[in-house]
Amino acid sequence: MDKDSNSYVVVGLGDTHCDAEPESVYHSHYDESNRWAEIQHQEFRRNGEMWRTRCPRLLGASATLARDLGAAFLLQTGDVIQGDCDDAPTHRKMLGDCIGLLRKPYPAGLPFLTVLGNHDIRGKGAREVYLDFASEFIAREIAALPGAKPRRGGVAYPVFSFSFHGDLWIFCDFENNDLQPVIDAVESGGGARHVFLVTHGPFTTPDDGSFRWRLGGRREADGLRPRLYEALSRRHAIVISGHTHYTSYYRHSNSFGGFCEFTATSVWSRPELGEEGDVFTTVDGYGAFSMPKFEGERLEDFKSQLGFFRPGLREYYWSMAAGHFAIAISDTSVGVDFFAGDSVVATRHFEMI
Repeated sequence: MDKDSNSYVVVGLGDTHCDAEPESVYHSHYDESNRWAEIQHQEFRRNGEMWRTRCPRLLGASATLARDLGAAFLLQTGDVIQGDCDDAPTHRKMLGDCIGLLRKPYPAGLPFLTVLGNHDIRGKGAREVYLDFASEFIAREIAALPGAKPRRGGVAYPVFSFSFHGDLWIFCDFENNDLQPVIDAVESGGGARHVFLVTHGPFTTPDDGSFRWRLGGRREADGLRPRLYEALSRRHAIVISGHTHYTSYYRHSNSFGGFCEFTATSVWSRPELGEEGDVFTTVDGYGAFSMPKFEGERLEDFKSQLGFFRPGLREYYWSMAAGHFAIAISDTSVGVDFFAGDSVVATRHFEMI
Protein backbone atom coordinates (compact mmCIF):
# COMPACT_ATOMS: atom_id res chain seq x y z
CA MET A 1 0.00 0.00 0.00
CA ASP A 2 1.22 3.48 -0.82
CA LYS A 3 2.49 5.29 2.24
CA ASP A 4 0.69 8.60 1.87
CA SER A 5 -1.55 10.67 4.07
CA ASN A 6 -4.68 9.18 2.54
CA SER A 7 -3.67 5.56 3.11
CA TYR A 8 -5.04 3.58 6.03
CA VAL A 9 -5.76 0.05 7.22
CA VAL A 10 -8.91 -1.42 8.69
CA VAL A 11 -8.70 -4.71 10.59
CA GLY A 12 -11.79 -6.84 10.59
CA LEU A 13 -13.76 -9.67 12.13
CA GLY A 14 -16.66 -11.58 10.64
CA ASP A 15 -19.54 -12.96 12.68
CA THR A 16 -18.34 -13.61 16.23
CA HIS A 17 -21.47 -14.90 18.06
CA CYS A 18 -19.83 -13.84 21.29
CA ASP A 19 -21.28 -15.77 24.23
CA ALA A 20 -20.31 -17.26 27.57
CA GLU A 21 -20.37 -20.45 29.61
CA PRO A 22 -22.49 -21.60 31.32
CA GLU A 23 -25.59 -20.91 29.22
CA SER A 24 -27.29 -19.35 32.22
CA VAL A 25 -25.04 -16.26 31.98
CA TYR A 26 -27.08 -14.82 29.10
CA HIS A 27 -29.78 -17.39 28.33
CA SER A 28 -31.52 -18.06 31.64
CA HIS A 29 -34.64 -16.27 30.31
CA TYR A 30 -34.62 -18.06 26.96
CA ASP A 31 -38.10 -19.04 25.82
CA GLU A 32 -37.99 -22.82 25.55
CA SER A 33 -41.24 -22.85 23.57
CA ASN A 34 -39.31 -21.53 20.57
CA ARG A 35 -39.53 -24.17 17.86
CA TRP A 36 -35.81 -23.70 17.20
CA ALA A 37 -34.85 -24.20 20.85
CA GLU A 38 -32.91 -27.42 20.30
CA ILE A 39 -30.80 -25.80 17.57
CA GLN A 40 -30.21 -22.68 19.64
CA HIS A 41 -28.95 -24.69 22.60
CA GLN A 42 -26.53 -26.41 20.24
CA GLU A 43 -25.32 -22.94 19.23
CA PHE A 44 -24.98 -21.85 22.86
CA ARG A 45 -22.72 -24.84 23.48
CA ARG A 46 -20.78 -24.21 20.28
CA ASN A 47 -20.23 -20.58 21.20
CA GLY A 48 -19.13 -21.36 24.74
CA GLU A 49 -16.58 -23.89 23.57
CA MET A 50 -15.05 -21.77 20.80
CA TRP A 51 -14.87 -18.68 23.02
CA ARG A 52 -13.16 -20.72 25.74
CA THR A 53 -10.59 -22.17 23.32
CA ARG A 54 -9.93 -20.85 19.81
CA CYS A 55 -11.59 -17.46 19.40
CA PRO A 56 -9.41 -15.67 21.98
CA ARG A 57 -6.40 -16.72 19.89
CA LEU A 58 -8.06 -15.35 16.76
CA LEU A 59 -8.69 -12.05 18.53
CA GLY A 60 -5.08 -11.93 19.70
CA ALA A 61 -3.81 -12.41 16.14
CA SER A 62 -6.08 -9.68 14.81
CA ALA A 63 -5.01 -7.33 17.61
CA THR A 64 -1.35 -7.98 16.76
CA LEU A 65 -2.04 -6.97 13.17
CA ALA A 66 -3.89 -3.87 14.33
CA ARG A 67 -0.83 -2.76 16.27
CA ASP A 68 1.69 -3.72 13.59
CA LEU A 69 -0.28 -2.11 10.76
CA GLY A 70 -1.40 0.96 12.69
CA ALA A 71 -5.06 0.23 11.99
CA ALA A 72 -7.49 3.14 11.84
CA PHE A 73 -10.43 1.14 13.20
CA LEU A 74 -11.82 -2.35 13.80
CA LEU A 75 -14.72 -3.45 11.62
CA GLN A 76 -17.07 -6.30 12.59
CA THR A 77 -19.65 -7.62 10.12
CA GLY A 78 -22.62 -8.26 12.45
CA ASP A 79 -23.84 -11.04 14.73
CA VAL A 80 -21.42 -9.63 17.24
CA ILE A 81 -23.38 -11.56 19.89
CA GLN A 82 -25.50 -14.69 19.91
CA GLY A 83 -28.58 -12.92 21.26
CA ASP A 84 -31.43 -15.24 22.30
CA CYS A 85 -31.64 -13.65 25.75
CA ASP A 86 -35.43 -13.06 25.68
CA ASP A 87 -34.90 -10.37 28.31
CA ALA A 88 -34.11 -6.77 27.35
CA PRO A 89 -31.76 -5.91 30.27
CA THR A 90 -29.83 -9.15 29.70
CA HIS A 91 -29.54 -8.41 25.98
CA ARG A 92 -28.14 -4.96 26.71
CA LYS A 93 -25.68 -6.47 29.19
CA MET A 94 -24.63 -9.07 26.62
CA LEU A 95 -23.91 -6.35 24.06
CA GLY A 96 -21.83 -4.33 26.50
CA ASP A 97 -19.97 -7.31 27.94
CA CYS A 98 -19.15 -8.88 24.60
CA ILE A 99 -18.01 -5.72 22.86
CA GLY A 100 -15.82 -5.03 25.87
CA LEU A 101 -14.36 -8.54 25.58
CA LEU A 102 -13.82 -8.26 21.84
CA ARG A 103 -12.02 -4.95 21.90
CA LYS A 104 -9.88 -5.63 24.99
CA PRO A 105 -6.84 -7.11 23.14
CA TYR A 106 -6.70 -4.25 20.62
CA PRO A 107 -4.79 -1.00 21.05
CA ALA A 108 -6.49 1.26 23.56
CA GLY A 109 -8.92 3.68 21.95
CA LEU A 110 -9.13 1.85 18.61
CA PRO A 111 -12.63 2.64 17.29
CA PHE A 112 -14.91 -0.41 17.02
CA LEU A 113 -17.53 -0.34 14.27
CA THR A 114 -20.12 -3.07 13.86
CA VAL A 115 -23.17 -3.50 11.62
CA LEU A 116 -26.57 -4.88 12.59
CA GLY A 117 -26.84 -8.67 12.31
CA ASN A 118 -29.85 -10.91 12.78
CA HIS A 119 -28.54 -12.37 16.06
CA ASP A 120 -27.90 -8.86 17.40
CA ILE A 121 -31.64 -8.24 17.32
CA ARG A 122 -32.89 -11.75 18.11
CA GLY A 123 -35.00 -12.29 21.22
CA LYS A 124 -37.80 -10.51 23.03
CA GLY A 125 -37.14 -6.76 23.09
CA ALA A 126 -33.78 -7.27 21.38
CA ARG A 127 -34.28 -5.06 18.35
CA GLU A 128 -35.21 -2.01 20.40
CA VAL A 129 -32.28 -2.59 22.74
CA TYR A 130 -29.80 -2.99 19.88
CA LEU A 131 -30.99 0.08 17.94
CA ASP A 132 -30.80 2.21 21.07
CA PHE A 133 -27.38 0.80 21.95
CA ALA A 134 -26.01 1.20 18.41
CA SER A 135 -27.19 4.78 17.98
CA GLU A 136 -25.16 5.81 21.01
CA PHE A 137 -22.21 3.42 20.76
CA ILE A 138 -21.48 3.67 17.04
CA ALA A 139 -21.89 7.45 17.04
CA ARG A 140 -19.32 7.64 19.84
CA GLU A 141 -16.92 5.33 17.99
CA ILE A 142 -17.17 7.33 14.75
CA ALA A 143 -16.57 10.53 16.73
CA ALA A 144 -13.36 8.94 18.06
CA LEU A 145 -12.11 8.33 14.52
CA PRO A 146 -9.91 11.33 13.62
CA GLY A 147 -11.23 13.11 10.56
CA ALA A 148 -14.41 11.06 10.20
CA LYS A 149 -17.47 13.05 9.20
CA PRO A 150 -20.90 11.46 9.80
CA ARG A 151 -23.44 12.09 7.08
CA ARG A 152 -26.75 13.81 7.76
CA GLY A 153 -29.07 11.88 10.07
CA GLY A 154 -26.42 10.45 12.38
CA VAL A 155 -26.35 6.77 13.28
CA ALA A 156 -29.85 5.53 12.52
CA TYR A 157 -30.88 2.42 10.63
CA PRO A 158 -31.89 1.34 8.02
CA VAL A 159 -28.83 3.18 6.64
CA PHE A 160 -26.15 5.47 8.03
CA SER A 161 -22.81 6.56 6.65
CA PHE A 162 -19.69 8.60 7.28
CA SER A 163 -16.76 9.86 5.24
CA PHE A 164 -13.15 9.12 6.12
CA HIS A 165 -10.04 10.05 4.12
CA GLY A 166 -12.29 10.85 1.18
CA ASP A 167 -14.00 7.45 1.29
CA LEU A 168 -17.70 6.85 1.95
CA TRP A 169 -18.54 4.08 4.44
CA ILE A 170 -22.19 2.96 4.39
CA PHE A 171 -23.73 0.64 7.01
CA CYS A 172 -27.18 -0.87 6.49
CA ASP A 173 -29.83 -3.11 8.02
CA PHE A 174 -29.71 -6.05 5.63
CA GLU A 175 -33.19 -7.27 6.60
CA ASN A 176 -34.88 -4.06 5.53
CA ASN A 177 -36.82 -5.04 2.41
CA ASP A 178 -36.66 -1.55 0.90
CA LEU A 179 -33.32 -1.21 -0.91
CA GLN A 180 -33.98 2.39 -1.96
CA PRO A 181 -32.20 3.96 1.05
CA VAL A 182 -29.12 1.84 0.27
CA ILE A 183 -29.26 2.82 -3.42
CA ASP A 184 -29.57 6.48 -2.44
CA ALA A 185 -26.59 6.21 -0.09
CA VAL A 186 -24.41 4.56 -2.73
CA GLU A 187 -25.39 7.09 -5.37
CA SER A 188 -24.66 9.95 -2.97
CA GLY A 189 -21.00 8.90 -2.99
CA GLY A 190 -20.28 10.45 -6.38
CA GLY A 191 -17.48 12.59 -4.96
CA ALA A 192 -15.99 9.83 -2.81
CA ARG A 193 -12.65 8.20 -3.57
CA HIS A 194 -13.97 4.72 -2.69
CA VAL A 195 -17.45 3.59 -1.63
CA PHE A 196 -17.72 0.82 0.98
CA LEU A 197 -21.01 -0.88 1.76
CA VAL A 198 -21.03 -2.85 5.04
CA THR A 199 -23.92 -5.29 5.36
CA HIS A 200 -24.39 -8.38 7.50
CA GLY A 201 -26.28 -10.38 4.87
CA PRO A 202 -24.35 -10.49 1.57
CA PHE A 203 -25.55 -8.69 -1.52
CA THR A 204 -24.21 -11.38 -3.85
CA THR A 205 -26.49 -14.36 -3.29
CA PRO A 206 -24.53 -16.97 -1.31
CA ASP A 207 -24.71 -20.40 -2.86
CA ASP A 208 -25.70 -22.28 0.27
CA GLY A 209 -28.53 -22.78 2.73
CA SER A 210 -28.37 -19.12 3.79
CA PHE A 211 -29.24 -17.86 0.32
CA ARG A 212 -32.45 -16.16 1.44
CA TRP A 213 -30.66 -14.25 4.18
CA ARG A 214 -29.36 -11.63 1.81
CA LEU A 215 -29.34 -7.87 1.60
CA GLY A 216 -32.90 -6.76 1.02
CA GLY A 217 -34.60 -9.81 2.46
CA ARG A 218 -36.46 -12.24 0.30
CA ARG A 219 -38.43 -11.66 -2.87
CA GLU A 220 -39.81 -8.36 -1.59
CA ALA A 221 -36.61 -6.65 -2.75
CA ASP A 222 -36.30 -8.31 -6.15
CA GLY A 223 -37.60 -5.24 -7.99
CA LEU A 224 -34.86 -2.97 -6.63
CA ARG A 225 -32.00 -5.49 -6.61
CA PRO A 226 -30.99 -4.70 -10.23
CA ARG A 227 -30.87 -0.99 -9.39
CA LEU A 228 -28.56 -1.59 -6.43
CA TYR A 229 -26.44 -3.86 -8.63
CA GLU A 230 -26.14 -1.00 -11.12
CA ALA A 231 -25.41 1.62 -8.44
CA LEU A 232 -22.66 -0.50 -6.87
CA SER A 233 -21.19 -1.24 -10.29
CA ARG A 234 -21.13 2.39 -11.43
CA ARG A 235 -19.27 3.36 -8.26
CA HIS A 236 -16.91 0.33 -8.39
CA ALA A 237 -18.00 -0.18 -4.79
CA ILE A 238 -16.52 -2.55 -2.22
CA VAL A 239 -19.04 -4.66 -0.28
CA ILE A 240 -18.01 -6.17 3.07
CA SER A 241 -20.45 -8.72 4.48
CA GLY A 242 -20.85 -11.70 6.81
CA HIS A 243 -23.62 -14.05 7.95
CA THR A 244 -22.85 -17.17 5.87
CA HIS A 245 -20.11 -18.55 8.18
CA TYR A 246 -17.94 -19.01 5.09
CA THR A 247 -15.18 -16.88 3.61
CA SER A 248 -16.01 -15.72 0.08
CA TYR A 249 -14.84 -13.27 -2.57
CA TYR A 250 -16.68 -12.12 -5.68
CA ARG A 251 -15.53 -9.84 -8.50
CA HIS A 252 -18.37 -8.63 -10.72
CA SER A 253 -17.86 -6.96 -14.08
CA ASN A 254 -20.66 -5.72 -16.31
CA SER A 255 -21.75 -2.98 -18.70
CA PHE A 256 -22.07 -0.52 -15.79
CA GLY A 257 -18.55 -1.13 -14.46
CA GLY A 258 -18.27 -3.62 -11.62
CA PHE A 259 -17.85 -4.17 -7.91
CA CYS A 260 -16.26 -6.62 -5.48
CA GLU A 261 -17.58 -8.29 -2.34
CA PHE A 262 -15.73 -9.98 0.51
CA THR A 263 -17.70 -12.11 3.00
CA ALA A 264 -16.07 -12.88 6.34
CA THR A 265 -16.57 -15.21 9.28
CA SER A 266 -14.85 -15.49 12.66
CA VAL A 267 -17.00 -18.39 13.87
CA TRP A 268 -14.14 -20.81 14.56
CA SER A 269 -16.54 -23.55 15.59
CA ARG A 270 -14.27 -26.52 14.83
CA PRO A 271 -10.47 -26.77 15.01
CA GLU A 272 -10.09 -27.59 11.31
CA LEU A 273 -11.70 -24.30 10.31
CA GLY A 274 -8.49 -22.55 11.34
CA GLU A 275 -6.97 -23.81 8.08
CA GLU A 276 -8.02 -22.90 4.56
CA GLY A 277 -8.90 -26.48 3.61
CA ASP A 278 -10.83 -27.20 0.42
CA VAL A 279 -11.64 -24.16 -1.67
CA PHE A 280 -13.45 -23.14 -4.83
CA THR A 281 -11.37 -20.69 -6.85
CA THR A 282 -13.10 -20.59 -10.24
CA VAL A 283 -16.34 -19.00 -11.38
CA ASP A 284 -17.64 -22.49 -12.19
CA GLY A 285 -17.61 -23.13 -8.44
CA TYR A 286 -20.33 -20.53 -7.85
CA GLY A 287 -23.51 -22.50 -7.27
CA ALA A 288 -21.68 -25.72 -6.50
CA PHE A 289 -23.88 -26.09 -3.40
CA SER A 290 -26.91 -27.24 -5.35
CA MET A 291 -28.71 -28.00 -2.07
CA PRO A 292 -30.82 -30.88 -3.45
CA LYS A 293 -33.16 -30.63 -0.45
CA PHE A 294 -34.61 -27.49 -2.03
CA GLU A 295 -37.85 -28.17 -3.85
CA GLY A 296 -40.45 -26.36 -5.88
CA GLU A 297 -40.67 -22.61 -5.48
CA ARG A 298 -37.69 -22.42 -3.16
CA LEU A 299 -35.44 -24.25 -5.62
CA GLU A 300 -36.59 -21.97 -8.44
CA ASP A 301 -35.95 -18.91 -6.25
CA PHE A 302 -32.43 -20.15 -5.54
CA LYS A 303 -31.68 -20.81 -9.21
CA SER A 304 -33.08 -17.44 -10.20
CA GLN A 305 -30.87 -15.59 -7.73
CA LEU A 306 -27.74 -17.43 -8.79
CA GLY A 307 -28.70 -16.74 -12.39
CA PHE A 308 -28.94 -13.02 -11.70
CA PHE A 309 -25.34 -12.76 -10.47
CA ARG A 310 -23.59 -15.48 -12.47
CA PRO A 311 -23.29 -13.69 -15.88
CA GLY A 312 -21.23 -10.83 -14.44
CA LEU A 313 -19.11 -12.91 -12.07
CA ARG A 314 -15.43 -12.81 -13.10
CA GLU A 315 -13.63 -14.09 -10.00
CA TYR A 316 -14.85 -16.27 -7.15
CA TYR A 317 -13.42 -17.76 -3.99
CA TRP A 318 -15.06 -19.87 -1.30
CA SER A 319 -13.64 -21.54 1.82
CA MET A 320 -15.08 -22.91 5.05
CA ALA A 321 -12.18 -21.34 6.95
CA ALA A 322 -12.89 -18.88 9.75
CA GLY A 323 -10.48 -16.09 10.57
CA HIS A 324 -9.94 -12.35 10.42
CA PHE A 325 -8.96 -9.82 7.77
CA ALA A 326 -7.27 -6.52 7.03
CA ILE A 327 -8.23 -3.97 4.37
CA ALA A 328 -5.42 -1.79 3.00
CA ILE A 329 -6.77 1.37 1.35
CA SER A 330 -4.97 3.99 -0.72
CA ASP A 331 -5.64 6.33 -3.62
CA THR A 332 -4.85 3.61 -6.16
CA SER A 333 -5.80 0.34 -4.48
CA VAL A 334 -8.00 -1.49 -2.02
CA GLY A 335 -6.87 -4.96 -1.00
CA VAL A 336 -8.16 -7.48 1.53
CA ASP A 337 -5.82 -9.93 3.24
CA PHE A 338 -7.59 -12.91 4.78
CA PHE A 339 -5.95 -14.68 7.73
CA ALA A 340 -7.28 -18.15 8.53
CA GLY A 341 -7.67 -18.96 12.23
CA ASP A 342 -5.10 -17.20 14.39
CA SER A 343 -2.55 -16.71 11.62
CA VAL A 344 -0.74 -13.39 11.25
CA VAL A 345 0.54 -14.43 7.80
CA ALA A 346 -1.99 -13.81 5.06
CA THR A 347 -3.74 -16.89 3.73
CA ARG A 348 -5.20 -15.14 0.68
CA HIS A 349 -5.07 -11.68 -0.87
CA PHE A 350 -7.98 -10.18 -2.79
CA GLU A 351 -7.93 -7.04 -4.93
CA MET A 352 -11.14 -5.07 -4.47
CA ILE A 353 -10.82 -2.40 -7.18
